[in-house]
Amino acid sequence: MKMCHRSWRCFTCHPGMWELRPTSNTPPKGIYGYACTAIDREIFFFGGYCNSSSTFQNSLFSFNTDADAFSWRELSPTSPSHGHPMVKGYSGIVAVQVGGKDYIAVIGGRGSSSPEQAKAQYSQGFGALQRCNEVHYYKLLSGEWESPVVTGNRPPPISGFTIESLSKNTALLFGGATSFGHNSCVYIVTFTRKVKFVKISNPGGSVKWPSGRSAHSSVIINHGSSGQHLLVIGVNDCWVLDIINKTWKEVVTLPDVVTKRNNHSLSAWSVTPATTWIVQFGGYKGRKMIGDTTIIEFRYNAENDWSVDVIPPDQYQDKLRERKQEWEESQVIHRQRDKIIEQSQTEQGIIEERLQPLDHEEVREQSKRDQQNKEQNHQGHQEQNTDELLVLEQKFLEQLQEKEKEFERVIQEKDEELRKVKNESQEREQELLKQLQQAESSWVLDKEEITITEGLVGKGSWGEVKVGIYCGLRVAAKRLHDVIISHYNISTFSREMNIASKVRHPNLLQFIGATKEGNPIILTELMHTSLRKELETSSTMPYHVVLSISLDVACALNYLHLFKPHPILHRDVSSPNVLLQPVGNGWRAKLSDYGSANLQHLIGFTVNPGSPIYSAPEATNPHNHSPAMDVYSFAVLLIEMLTCQLPEPKERQTQLSTAVKDHVTIRQLLVTCLNNEYESRPNMSDVIRELKREI
Repeated sequence: MKMCHRSWRCFTCHPGMWELRPTSNTPPKGIYGYACTAIDREIFFFGGYCNSSSTFQNSLFSFNTDADAFSWRELSPTSPSHGHPMVKGYSGIVAVQVGGKDYIAVIGGRGSSSPEQAKAQYSQGFGALQRCNEVHYYKLLSGEWESPVVTGNRPPPISGFTIESLSKNTALLFGGATSFGHNSCVYIVTFTRKVKFVKISNPGGSVKWPSGRSAHSSVIINHGSSGQHLLVIGVNDCWVLDIINKTWKEVVTLPDVVTKRNNHSLSAWSVTPATTWIVQFGGYKGRKMIGDTTIIEFRYNAENDWSVDVIPPDQYQDKLRERKQEWEESQVIHRQRDKIIEQSQTEQGIIEERLQPLDHEEVREQSKRDQQNKEQNHQGHQEQNTDELLVLEQKFLEQLQEKEKEFERVIQEKDEELRKVKNESQEREQELLKQLQQAESSWVLDKEEITITEGLVGKGSWGEVKVGIYCGLRVAAKRLHDVIISHYNISTFSREMNIASKVRHPNLLQFIGATKEGNPIILTELMHTSLRKELETSSTMPYHVVLSISLDVACALNYLHLFKPHPILHRDVSSPNVLLQPVGNGWRAKLSDYGSANLQHLIGFTVNPGSPIYSAPEATNPHNHSPAMDVYSFAVLLIEMLTCQLPEPKERQTQLSTAVKDHVTIRQLLVTCLNNEYESRPNMSDVIRELKREI
């Protein structure tokens, strides 16, 4: 269907024709950029832009499609009241069930400023317009708007996306426009008393994945054997997402008139269980409005792949009859096959029934023979004399002796097997020890070859750093405190040094080696100064220098977070741990202090060692430690560089508003990185992208 103010144009699938039908009652005002969803034969419309009044709406209407009704009903009028969604268009709407009750969920959109929803985010869009990531429920039974708790990877303020229902309480969101550009991620949304977002993105850009987009269209295709698929058409191309396996496939056989359009509609019609027809109508190609209807056929073939074709209008009825006939013929074949199988099973049952009396007769004859043999044996035993009994006793003793010999032989074999296992275990232990020694040989240094000077570079919770000389090279020598290298921590120290010896990145402080005798000494390259010292001696730092240092630190953290086989968390990102080396008129920054870095899967019972000023809210709970904790600390560090002041938590919001008031992109980046919900923060790859865009 398409809405034309007080009338509808309805596309009827079987004849493949449009018809114009009048409606009753007052329709909604938002005729551009509205969102719609359906429950049975009732369609719900939210928001949109009113051309006559030049205003956005937040009204909710329903439309009854029963033939004897075809009427509008206003459920919630447009209102700027607190608790209602923002007046907006280009949002997402989906019908869900929560606790067995019907709800309408409204997500995101773009519109005019209105009372903000708690914990939702808003970003500047076009002129006075702004985007949001609000989530609202409308309960159909009570007619009230609700603000559910939102968890997981909530998308940023977004508009122009599509959201499709997967079940009564799950949906799939794709695409959309944000302040960071067009979104290419997929979000699985679960609706209960809370709303949870699970973000699925291209893993490192290593697989086929559609580019970000907005103003596209999508629809769900159901196929019994392969499950649900998301079909996305518009902007430049066409893609199909296998929702179960989370893999994309590009469809390259469709013409440009189908794929290179936007703001169009898609509807799916299951012609047969293996064939789906997509009805595409309207939209724009460039600035040109399109008013034609295209029928696209998707068929799931025997090779577990999609065959796609566009059906010309003059072949619509012929193709429809052809597909129906193919399906009916396949059903005849299936029924014939089932009949043959049933006949075969019946014949097998008859044969088994006929054989059963024969089996019983054979059993009776065998029982009779056994009874006769028993009687004969009993009589023979009674006739045995004393000599025969003695012979039997002697044979029994001989058999017992043979059993004892066999038992001794088995014991000897088991002893031999145990000796072999013990030898193999010792050999394996020696091999592991040899491997450990080889691993440590790459970083273990001779203490006699190191000269420590009196030049103090700095102090930390793990030890003090002085200037040292190693092989004629000036180096930084960190001598660890006694408590750090206690017997309890010696295995952790060795493990960390093995990791440090494998880490290589131009923005990470170069590890040279370490000693193991007495209080260990860790050698690294010697840097000119630290970021903390530079900030202490400066009232301001040039904006381009801040961006350059921030990008260096972000690249270092991204490398650690993507380290294989497990991510490495720094957990002490701070200005003293960012060391600087002059390069031209600027600085090259390197991240230091691996004493507090640990493999993520080994930190379950350790707490965050970093400064409380930089610590994320979840730092005190080891079970919630993740790379997102470093993202939070990075944002605090960035504020410190912009203000040249330690960003105390109570002053952080004021500093943030003042420092980046002229830099919208960086401000939005900092807001998302400082989100108290760690699952909603961006990863370091996202941060690097935004920094490069700002540079």
